Amino acid sequence: MTPMIVRGVPRSLQRDAWWIAADSQTGVGSGGTIARRPWVICVLLIGLIDALALRTGLGLGFVAGIFSVGAAARWVLRNSVDRRRSAQAWGVLILGVIPAIDLVQATSFVMALVGLAVFAGILSGPQWARAAARIPLWGVAQNYRDLRAVELRGPSKSLVLDWLMPAGIGALFLLLLIAANPLVEGWITRINVDNAPSVQRMISWVAVGLLVWPLLRLRQMNLHKQVATTPRKPVSVAYLNQRSVLRALVVFNLIFAVQSVLDLGYLWGGVRLPDGMTYANYAHRGAYPLMMTALLAGGFALLAQPWLDGRVMRGLLLVWIGQTLVLVMSSILRLDLYVDSYGLTHLRFAAFVWMAVVALGLVVLIMQIVGRYSAGWMLRRAFGIGLVAVYASSVTNVAGYVARQQLTAGPTDIAYVCSLGEGAKPAVERYQPDLCVDRYYTPTIITPQDLRDWGFRNARLRRSLAQIKAEATK
Repeated sequence: MTPMIVRGVPRSLQRDAWWIAADSQTGVGSGGTIARRPWVICVLLIGLIDALALRTGLGLGFVAGIFSVGAAARWVLRNSVDRRRSAQAWGVLILGVIPAIDLVQATSFVMALVGLAVFAGILSGPQWARAAARIPLWGVAQNYRDLRAVELRGPSKSLVLDWLMPAGIGALFLLLLIAANPLVEGWITRINVDNAPSVQRMISWVAVGLLVWPLLRLRQMNLHKQVATTPRKPVSVAYLNQRSVLRALVVFNLIFAVQSVLDLGYLWGGVRLPDGMTYANYAHRGAYPLMMTALLAGGFALLAQPWLDGRVMRGLLLVWIGQTLVLVMSSILRLDLYVDSYGLTHLRFAAFVWMAVVALGLVVLIMQIVGRYSAGWMLRRAFGIGLVAVYASSVTNVAGYVARQQLTAGPTDIAYVCSLGEGAKPAVERYQPDLCVDRYYTPTIITPQDLRDWGFRNARLRRSLAQIKAEATK
């Protein structure tokens, strides 16, 4: 078809007339091009994140980058989101980045990205949880579709072939002449390429672009689309029926009763252990296996509920879960005895938190069985308990707490305390200032160069250290 030419159209309108042929929903025109504005925003965001986070340590610059991406996603949907939903989305995003404001670490980094995904899910529609869960995979698919839709306009094949021989042989001649002329070689070697972007930095640009682009195409991804599903048949587990569940509950209660009696005697009642066994050994051998036992027990309790019939089976299940809760409490006591003998570490602190989460999960499971709620009711609340535990841990100076416990309650593992990083520095300075002298690892608090790598925890640590040093000089 011969294109129609309209005389007298301004040149600026001719250049910007891509919107005439663009699809109103996808932004993709018949020629396969994508609306320019998201591309411009994406490029600007890449440059902004590069200046805020990629060129310096992670701190407030990372937080500002997250808010910038959120603002861009909100601006793209400016005509389809009301103020109430927007306020809810911003509230979730602020809550998600608070741990990163304190300290950017693995957990706070992930929580900030999760908060950004939930923020985008809330903006995209009412089913925010489904939308947020779909963003990672559907975002990859949207990147692929948009990359395929881009129309690459480059030189023709004949033009490339015409220049292939002159450019190739000309480059060879140029290299030979440079090697033969020391003056030109000196000019070449004096060219400063230190400011040129590294390969790692350019890869980071691509990664940031791939992460940001789906958030600028939320409307096109249609995250609330109902996916057609085939009716599922009830899943039948081999050897799991009413009779087998009843027998299993009887057997499990008897096995757990033996362990509970032993723990009540040796751990809680103070019964003397056999010769050659210490409380530390007894505690260390049982803490983590009992936690695995509790997790397996909780999983079986969920699977067995469809076969519960009558008060007897329901009562047996509740008694078994109660015994499992006693095992978890015994695991906490075992770990506490072990810490008294060998000291607190990061892993043992995490184990305490995990055991508390499992104990609360078992309490929720008991509430679910008594109240006859669905398994989804229980799983949502158990997930919420775990999320709160991770959130609270990410804003806690675990290294400082571990160092303080080791230096005050003992026993002290000097090499371990000195390797805990800047979080342990105030505790070391307060209790044993010369502990890490001439050690390979020495806790050091880094002073940020500017606001981009500033962190609230780092500021608190520097203030605490200054106060400790001031008190020591008095």
